[in-house]
Amino acid sequence: MKISIIGAGAMGSLYGGKLSLSGNDVVLYDINKAHVDTINSKGLIIEESDTGEKITAHPTASSNPEDVSGSDLLIIFVKSTATKLVSEQFVKYAKPETIALTLQNGLGNEDIIRDSFGAERTAAGVTSQGATFLGPGKIRHAGNGPTHICMSNKDNTKLKEVIRVFSESGFEIHIEENIADLVWSKLVINVGINAVTALSGLENGKLLDYSDMKSLMADLVGEAVTVAEKKGIKLSYDDPLQIVYDVSEKTALNRSSMLQDFDRGSLTEIDFINYAIVREGAKLGIATPFNSAISKLVKSMELVNRSRKVTDA
Repeated sequence: MKISIIGAGAMGSLYGGKLSLSGNDVVLYDINKAHVDTINSKGLIIEESDTGEKITAHPTASSNPEDVSGSDLLIIFVKSTATKLVSEQFVKYAKPETIALTLQNGLGNEDIIRDSFGAERTAAGVTSQGATFLGPGKIRHAGNGPTHICMSNKDNTKLKEVIRVFSESGFEIHIEENIADLVWSKLVINVGINAVTALSGLENGKLLDYSDMKSLMADLVGEAVTVAEKKGIKLSYDDPLQIVYDVSEKTALNRSSMLQDFDRGSLTEIDFINYAIVREGAKLGIATPFNSAISKLVKSMELVNRSRKVTDA
Protein backbone atom coordinates (compact mmCIF):
# COMPACT_ATOMS: atom_id res chain seq x y z
CA MET A 1 0.00 0.00 0.00
CA LYS A 2 1.32 3.45 -0.85
CA ILE A 3 0.70 5.84 2.02
CA SER A 4 1.63 9.51 2.05
CA ILE A 5 1.78 11.57 5.22
CA ILE A 6 1.04 15.24 4.62
CA GLY A 7 2.80 17.04 7.45
CA ALA A 8 5.68 15.06 8.94
CA GLY A 9 5.91 16.63 12.37
CA ALA A 10 5.94 14.47 15.47
CA MET A 11 2.68 12.64 14.86
CA GLY A 12 3.05 12.42 11.10
CA SER A 13 6.54 11.00 11.49
CA LEU A 14 5.34 8.49 14.09
CA TYR A 15 2.65 7.11 11.82
CA GLY A 16 4.79 7.25 8.71
CA GLY A 17 7.75 5.62 10.41
CA LYS A 18 5.73 2.79 11.93
CA LEU A 19 3.80 2.15 8.71
CA SER A 20 7.05 1.97 6.74
CA LEU A 21 8.53 -0.57 9.17
CA SER A 22 5.78 -3.03 8.26
CA GLY A 23 6.67 -2.92 4.57
CA ASN A 24 4.39 -0.21 3.20
CA ASP A 25 5.57 2.31 0.60
CA VAL A 26 5.51 5.49 2.69
CA VAL A 27 6.22 9.09 1.67
CA LEU A 28 6.63 11.71 4.38
CA TYR A 29 5.83 15.08 2.84
CA ASP A 30 7.01 18.15 4.72
CA ILE A 31 8.47 21.58 4.01
CA ASN A 32 11.07 21.22 6.80
CA LYS A 33 14.15 20.68 4.61
CA ALA A 34 16.45 19.66 7.49
CA HIS A 35 13.98 17.01 8.62
CA VAL A 36 13.47 15.70 5.07
CA ASP A 37 17.20 15.58 4.30
CA THR A 38 18.07 13.84 7.58
CA ILE A 39 15.43 11.13 7.07
CA ASN A 40 16.64 10.45 3.54
CA SER A 41 20.31 10.30 4.54
CA LYS A 42 20.18 8.65 7.97
CA GLY A 43 16.63 7.43 8.48
CA LEU A 44 13.98 8.38 11.01
CA ILE A 45 14.79 7.54 14.64
CA ILE A 46 11.76 6.66 16.78
CA GLU A 47 12.58 6.63 20.48
CA GLU A 48 10.16 4.63 22.62
CA SER A 49 9.56 6.57 25.84
CA ASP A 50 8.55 3.54 27.91
CA THR A 51 11.54 1.33 27.06
CA GLY A 52 14.13 3.78 25.74
CA GLU A 53 14.52 1.62 22.62
CA LYS A 54 15.49 3.50 19.47
CA ILE A 55 14.18 2.21 16.16
CA THR A 56 15.31 3.52 12.79
CA ALA A 57 12.75 3.60 9.98
CA HIS A 58 13.46 4.43 6.35
CA PRO A 59 10.40 6.01 4.73
CA THR A 60 10.91 8.30 1.77
CA ALA A 61 10.87 11.96 2.78
CA SER A 62 10.10 14.70 0.29
CA SER A 63 9.19 18.34 -0.16
CA ASN A 64 7.96 17.69 -3.69
CA PRO A 65 4.15 17.32 -3.81
CA GLU A 66 4.38 15.18 -6.94
CA ASP A 67 6.03 12.40 -4.92
CA VAL A 68 2.70 11.58 -3.26
CA SER A 69 1.10 10.77 -6.63
CA GLY A 70 -0.51 7.35 -6.78
CA SER A 71 -1.06 7.07 -3.03
CA ASP A 72 -3.83 4.80 -1.81
CA LEU A 73 -4.05 6.74 1.45
CA LEU A 74 -3.23 10.34 2.34
CA ILE A 75 -3.00 10.99 6.08
CA ILE A 76 -3.35 14.68 6.86
CA PHE A 77 -1.28 15.81 9.86
CA VAL A 78 -0.63 19.47 9.08
CA LYS A 79 -1.70 22.24 11.45
CA SER A 80 -5.42 22.93 11.03
CA THR A 81 -4.57 26.39 9.71
CA ALA A 82 -3.07 24.68 6.63
CA THR A 83 -5.81 22.08 6.04
CA LYS A 84 -7.59 24.02 3.29
CA LEU A 85 -4.34 24.75 1.48
CA VAL A 86 -3.09 21.15 1.44
CA SER A 87 -6.51 19.72 0.62
CA GLU A 88 -6.76 21.87 -2.48
CA GLN A 89 -3.11 21.25 -3.34
CA PHE A 90 -2.98 17.47 -3.01
CA VAL A 91 -6.35 16.41 -4.38
CA LYS A 92 -4.91 16.73 -7.88
CA TYR A 93 -2.29 14.07 -7.05
CA ALA A 94 -4.87 11.61 -5.73
CA LYS A 95 -6.30 8.64 -7.56
CA PRO A 96 -10.09 8.27 -7.93
CA GLU A 97 -10.03 5.72 -5.10
CA THR A 98 -7.53 7.50 -2.84
CA ILE A 99 -8.77 8.09 0.73
CA ALA A 100 -7.80 11.27 2.58
CA LEU A 101 -7.78 10.67 6.34
CA THR A 102 -7.53 13.43 8.94
CA LEU A 103 -6.15 12.58 12.38
CA GLN A 104 -5.70 16.24 13.30
CA ASN A 105 -6.77 18.01 16.45
CA GLY A 106 -9.71 20.38 16.54
CA LEU A 107 -13.09 20.74 14.89
CA GLY A 108 -13.66 21.44 11.20
CA ASN A 109 -10.84 19.62 9.41
CA GLU A 110 -13.09 16.87 8.07
CA ASP A 111 -15.46 19.43 6.52
CA ILE A 112 -12.59 21.22 4.80
CA ILE A 113 -11.08 18.01 3.38
CA ARG A 114 -14.51 16.78 2.27
CA ASP A 115 -14.96 19.95 0.22
CA SER A 116 -11.96 18.92 -1.89
CA PHE A 117 -12.12 15.11 -1.88
CA GLY A 118 -15.84 14.46 -1.47
CA ALA A 119 -17.45 12.41 1.30
CA GLU A 120 -16.76 9.15 -0.55
CA ARG A 121 -12.98 9.74 -0.33
CA THR A 122 -12.76 11.45 3.07
CA ALA A 123 -12.25 9.78 6.43
CA ALA A 124 -11.94 11.31 9.89
CA GLY A 125 -10.32 9.91 12.99
CA VAL A 126 -9.22 10.52 16.54
CA THR A 127 -6.03 9.10 18.00
CA SER A 128 -4.66 8.77 21.51
CA GLN A 129 -1.13 8.20 20.25
CA GLY A 130 1.40 10.73 21.45
CA ALA A 131 4.68 11.91 19.96
CA THR A 132 7.27 14.63 20.50
CA PHE A 133 9.51 16.14 17.83
CA LEU A 134 13.10 16.01 19.09
CA GLY A 135 14.85 17.43 16.03
CA PRO A 136 15.47 16.67 12.36
CA GLY A 137 15.06 12.93 11.81
CA LYS A 138 14.20 12.13 15.43
CA ILE A 139 10.97 11.81 17.40
CA ARG A 140 9.89 10.30 20.70
CA HIS A 141 6.89 7.97 20.83
CA ALA A 142 5.40 9.52 23.95
CA GLY A 143 2.35 7.36 24.49
CA ASN A 144 0.24 4.56 23.07
CA GLY A 145 -3.50 4.64 22.63
CA PRO A 146 -6.29 3.61 20.26
CA THR A 147 -7.11 5.23 16.94
CA HIS A 148 -10.73 5.42 15.75
CA ILE A 149 -11.66 6.21 12.15
CA CYS A 150 -14.79 6.52 10.02
CA MET A 151 -15.60 7.39 6.42
CA SER A 152 -17.48 10.65 5.97
CA ASN A 153 -20.20 8.84 3.99
CA LYS A 154 -20.23 5.97 6.53
CA ASP A 155 -19.23 3.41 3.85
CA ASN A 156 -16.58 1.89 6.10
CA THR A 157 -16.01 -1.13 3.88
CA LYS A 158 -13.50 1.13 2.11
CA LEU A 159 -11.40 1.16 5.27
CA LYS A 160 -10.80 -2.60 5.42
CA GLU A 161 -7.29 -2.34 3.93
CA VAL A 162 -6.46 0.69 6.10
CA ILE A 163 -7.42 -1.26 9.22
CA ARG A 164 -5.21 -4.14 8.12
CA VAL A 165 -2.06 -2.09 7.50
CA PHE A 166 -2.48 -0.05 10.68
CA SER A 167 -2.89 -3.21 12.74
CA GLU A 168 0.15 -4.84 11.13
CA SER A 169 2.14 -1.71 12.01
CA GLY A 170 1.31 -2.02 15.71
CA PHE A 171 -1.50 0.53 15.94
CA GLU A 172 -4.68 -0.31 17.81
CA ILE A 173 -7.34 0.82 15.36
CA HIS A 174 -11.13 0.65 15.31
CA ILE A 175 -14.01 1.65 13.09
CA GLU A 176 -16.15 4.16 14.96
CA GLU A 177 -19.58 5.04 13.56
CA ASN A 178 -20.06 8.03 15.88
CA ILE A 179 -16.72 9.70 15.25
CA ALA A 180 -18.18 13.16 16.02
CA ASP A 181 -18.64 12.11 19.65
CA LEU A 182 -14.94 11.24 19.91
CA VAL A 183 -13.85 14.38 18.07
CA TRP A 184 -15.82 16.48 20.53
CA SER A 185 -14.56 14.46 23.50
CA LYS A 186 -10.99 15.31 22.54
CA LEU A 187 -11.94 18.89 21.63
CA VAL A 188 -13.35 19.60 25.09
CA ILE A 189 -10.04 18.56 26.67
CA ASN A 190 -8.07 20.80 24.32
CA VAL A 191 -10.49 23.68 24.98
CA GLY A 192 -9.73 23.47 28.68
CA ILE A 193 -5.94 23.28 28.43
CA ASN A 194 -4.25 24.57 25.30
CA ALA A 195 -5.09 28.28 25.22
CA VAL A 196 -4.58 28.64 28.98
CA THR A 197 -1.07 27.18 28.72
CA ALA A 198 -0.27 29.37 25.71
CA LEU A 199 -1.29 32.59 27.43
CA SER A 200 0.28 31.69 30.78
CA GLY A 201 3.47 30.12 29.40
CA LEU A 202 3.00 27.21 31.79
CA GLU A 203 3.34 23.48 31.29
CA ASN A 204 0.08 21.53 31.54
CA GLY A 205 0.49 20.39 35.13
CA LYS A 206 1.35 23.85 36.44
CA LEU A 207 -2.13 25.10 35.57
CA LEU A 208 -3.49 23.13 38.50
CA ASP A 209 -1.33 25.09 40.95
CA TYR A 210 -3.43 28.23 40.53
CA SER A 211 -7.06 28.41 41.63
CA ASP A 212 -7.94 31.17 39.17
CA MET A 213 -6.57 29.17 36.25
CA LYS A 214 -8.52 26.11 37.35
CA SER A 215 -11.61 28.31 37.53
CA LEU A 216 -10.95 29.61 34.00
CA MET A 217 -10.51 26.06 32.74
CA ALA A 218 -13.88 25.21 34.30
CA ASP A 219 -15.56 28.15 32.57
CA LEU A 220 -14.12 27.20 29.16
CA VAL A 221 -15.05 23.54 29.55
CA GLY A 222 -18.52 24.40 30.84
CA GLU A 223 -19.33 26.38 27.71
CA ALA A 224 -18.00 23.63 25.46
CA VAL A 225 -20.08 20.98 27.24
CA THR A 226 -23.22 23.12 26.98
CA VAL A 227 -22.74 23.48 23.22
CA ALA A 228 -21.95 19.76 22.81
CA GLU A 229 -25.07 18.73 24.72
CA LYS A 230 -27.25 21.05 22.64
CA LYS A 231 -25.81 19.45 19.49
CA GLY A 232 -26.69 15.99 20.78
CA ILE A 233 -23.05 14.97 21.25
CA LYS A 234 -22.43 12.14 23.72
CA LEU A 235 -19.04 12.65 25.33
CA SER A 236 -16.98 9.57 26.15
CA TYR A 237 -16.70 10.49 29.85
CA ASP A 238 -19.13 11.48 32.60
CA ASP A 239 -17.21 14.30 34.31
CA PRO A 240 -15.63 16.52 31.62
CA LEU A 241 -13.93 18.98 33.97
CA GLN A 242 -12.35 16.26 36.08
CA ILE A 243 -11.08 14.61 32.90
CA VAL A 244 -9.47 17.90 31.87
CA TYR A 245 -7.80 18.21 35.28
CA ASP A 246 -6.69 14.55 35.09
CA VAL A 247 -5.18 15.02 31.62
CA SER A 248 -3.34 18.13 32.83
CA GLU A 249 -1.88 16.10 35.68
CA LYS A 250 -0.97 13.08 33.55
CA THR A 251 0.77 15.34 31.00
CA ALA A 252 2.20 17.62 33.68
CA LEU A 253 5.54 18.30 31.97
CA ASN A 254 4.08 18.75 28.50
CA ARG A 255 4.18 22.09 26.72
CA SER A 256 0.95 22.08 24.74
CA SER A 257 1.04 22.42 20.97
CA MET A 258 -0.44 25.91 21.26
CA LEU A 259 2.25 26.98 23.73
CA GLN A 260 4.88 25.59 21.35
CA ASP A 261 3.30 27.67 18.58
CA PHE A 262 3.76 30.74 20.79
CA ASP A 263 7.37 29.71 21.39
CA ARG A 264 7.98 29.67 17.63
CA GLY A 265 5.98 32.80 16.93
CA SER A 266 3.71 30.84 14.59
CA LEU A 267 -0.04 30.71 14.08
CA THR A 268 -2.04 28.54 16.47
CA GLU A 269 -5.06 26.30 15.94
CA ILE A 270 -7.29 28.50 18.11
CA ASP A 271 -9.88 28.78 15.30
CA PHE A 272 -10.34 25.01 15.40
CA ILE A 273 -10.39 24.68 19.20
CA ASN A 274 -11.79 27.44 21.45
CA TYR A 275 -13.14 29.57 18.61
CA ALA A 276 -14.87 26.47 17.22
CA ILE A 277 -16.95 26.51 20.40
CA VAL A 278 -17.82 30.16 19.74
CA ARG A 279 -18.90 29.39 16.15
CA GLU A 280 -20.95 26.35 17.09
CA GLY A 281 -22.51 28.19 20.01
CA ALA A 282 -23.55 31.08 17.80
CA LYS A 283 -25.38 28.69 15.47
CA LEU A 284 -27.39 27.44 18.44
CA GLY A 285 -27.94 30.80 20.12
CA ILE A 286 -25.65 29.89 23.02
CA ALA A 287 -23.40 32.59 24.47
CA THR A 288 -19.76 31.56 24.94
CA PRO A 289 -18.09 34.64 26.47
CA PHE A 290 -15.12 32.85 28.03
CA ASN A 291 -14.14 31.00 24.85
CA SER A 292 -14.73 34.18 22.86
CA ALA A 293 -12.48 36.23 25.13
CA ILE A 294 -9.66 33.69 25.24
CA SER A 295 -9.80 33.28 21.45
CA LYS A 296 -9.39 37.03 21.01
CA LEU A 297 -6.48 37.06 23.44
CA VAL A 298 -4.71 34.21 21.63
CA LYS A 299 -5.26 35.84 18.23
CA SER A 300 -3.87 39.12 19.56
CA MET A 301 -0.84 37.40 21.05
CA GLU A 302 -0.20 35.62 17.75
CA LEU A 303 0.30 39.05 16.19
CA VAL A 304 2.48 40.22 19.07
CA ASN A 305 4.66 37.10 18.97
CA ARG A 306 5.07 37.23 15.20
CA SER A 307 6.00 40.90 15.44
CA ARG A 308 8.64 40.06 18.06
CA LYS A 309 10.00 37.29 15.87
CA VAL A 310 10.41 39.68 12.94
CA THR A 311 12.07 42.28 15.18
CA ASP A 312 14.47 39.70 16.65
CA ALA A 313 15.42 38.54 13.18
